[in-house]
Amino acid sequence: MVLGGFALLAFGSIGLVWGQEELTPTPVDSSSSAVLDQADEVLKEVSRLAGLPPKTPVKKELKSRDFFSRYFLDLLQQQYPPEKKAALEKAYVFFGFLAPGTDLVESTQASMLKNVQGLYDPEAKTLYLADWVGDDLQATVLAHELTHALQDQYFDLRVYVNQERDASMDYQFAHDSVMEGQAVAIALNYTLRDKGKDFTQLANIADVTRLSNKLDESGQRAFGRKTVLPDVADFPYVYGTAFLQKYVEVYGWQGMKYLFEHPPTSTHQILHPETFFPRRRNPIRVAVEDLSRGALKGRSRIWGDSLGEYGLFLVLGQSIPTEQAWGAVSGWRGDRYQLYEEAKSGNLTGVGYAIFENEVSAGKFFDAAKSMLLLKYHVDPAGSPKSDPFRLSLGGTGLEVFAERRGKRVVLIEGTRTAETTKVRTALWEMKRGAKKIRAETSE
Repeated sequence: MVLGGFALLAFGSIGLVWGQEELTPTPVDSSSSAVLDQADEVLKEVSRLAGLPPKTPVKKELKSRDFFSRYFLDLLQQQYPPEKKAALEKAYVFFGFLAPGTDLVESTQASMLKNVQGLYDPEAKTLYLADWVGDDLQATVLAHELTHALQDQYFDLRVYVNQERDASMDYQFAHDSVMEGQAVAIALNYTLRDKGKDFTQLANIADVTRLSNKLDESGQRAFGRKTVLPDVADFPYVYGTAFLQKYVEVYGWQGMKYLFEHPPTSTHQILHPETFFPRRRNPIRVAVEDLSRGALKGRSRIWGDSLGEYGLFLVLGQSIPTEQAWGAVSGWRGDRYQLYEEAKSGNLTGVGYAIFENEVSAGKFFDAAKSMLLLKYHVDPAGSPKSDPFRLSLGGTGLEVFAERRGKRVVLIEGTRTAETTKVRTALWEMKRGAKKIRAETSE
């Protein structure tokens, strides 16, 4: 089932965790009941590993590629009605998550079909297994999907999923990490059960994935050259599992009840478990008013969201070395980004406001953001300004980009005219905690 911006409940991409190359499974006989019978045996072992005895039998069916194609298309069309789809496509292209001209629904559907091996649908209470999955993968796929079925019986995934409605991208990633992280972890434990090992004893899954995806020696690539849709979709599986490695080691599988009832709310908590337990530290929630009513009058706000630590990493990672990007976002506390469009020209303006742990971490992000902007707009760093604030004219377009740090806060402005930049800058810095135009809250 599709969740949030890119996440997919029961995506079935177990291979993502080990960084395996894409497999070509052997088709199975869809008329055979052997696979479905195997599911009953796998369920017994999965329930033992998860400590969740089945309350009811799990319905299961073998389905063709055509079924999954229609299933995904229907869900994506519901999730992305035309107006929302158009706005998201512009935002994701702006940030480099999609290549220009990419259809969001078609590309997401294609990615799902390429990776799906099975899914559990909490609405139909049914496990759908791809009829082309070979014997070498069936048990692992079943272990993953049957974990979702048990989650549904104990924690009601329909309610859990509905908590994401209208939530930020950052919240959705963190939320999905609980159910996908457990499904991956139990599937791992299923494969390790005869070796006397547990997933908590494995090398950190996220670190292994990071190393396998390092940039070339130059540490640079052109903005938009590499789209990051797969990277975004991987987050709950890879980092959710890494989070649970530490969480389960302390609280055991019985601690999952608390996670489903009080899930993490930011990717920062997933990436830094010490900010979630033993003492929970919530992110700062930033809300910026619609600037089309003032500083960007004449433009329409078409998108707004909190990208979170992981989202900002993906934005920076389009243009700068991976390790530098991670270091630049590790002190994240909160952010809000908006995208505005000028009707006549179609020009897009991006406005970002981010808060960090301290001035040092804000400075790292500011420096990384400047490098990203230079590479994004193909400007020679040798002749660029190095000061704070950072202001850069974009050739003969009449537009410019701007970045500035004040203490623990950083603002980024992209695609404004000179007069507009000054107005937006003033409006953003007037938005102080407790003021009318911005609300920065924390429940600490």
